[in-house]
Amino acid sequence: MIPFQALFHLLDETIDLVEIKRLDLPDEKDRSQLYYWLLIRDTQVQRLTFVSMTRNETSQERVFEEGLLHFDTEMALYTDLDSLATHRLAVQNPAILSEALEKRIQNYLTAQ
Repeated sequence: MIPFQALFHLLDETIDLVEIKRLDLPDEKDRSQLYYWLLIRDTQVQRLTFVSMTRNETSQERVFEEGLLHFDTEMALYTDLDSLATHRLAVQNPAILSEALEKRIQNYLTAQ
């Protein structure tokens, strides 16, 4: 098993967006090897390609090659740049992932 910590968990009825930090690479200097944003639909896990981030006192934004994410402490909007579909996501406690979601993430990490 590859140890990880969930930093953010956002979801609606069709997708989960989870940011994780890998804990098995303590000496890694390349942040892209430590931090992953994962888009999870059913059993499919896609790693989003991080471009940039901004944050202020009330909200945060992440730009990925695949989409745009804007969120605060209660809700988020994720726009898929391919389909232009926008998902309204609820912010969840990242310390409490379902067993099925943890397993999907673990399977993804192990396959890398």
